[in-house]
Amino acid sequence: MTVHDLGHLAATITITAGGPRTVVSKTLRHSTLSTTANIYSHLTQQAAHEAGLVSADLAALHRQAVGEA
Repeated sequence: MTVHDLGHLAATITITAGGPRTVVSKTLRHSTLSTTANIYSHLTQQAAHEAGLVSADLAALHRQAVGEA
């Protein structure tokens, strides 16, 4: 594993945990925030998808609790 790989790992962990992309961008010394956003956009898309799944599960549990089909 290279230092470059460690930077990607740290960025992935930070963004996945909800850390600000501006901090990641500055830490990785990207020239623009859009560079960081383009490289790591799949992480925010994945998080949005997972949040949607959780919301659907919660809605189903609520319907069961109140007796709806």
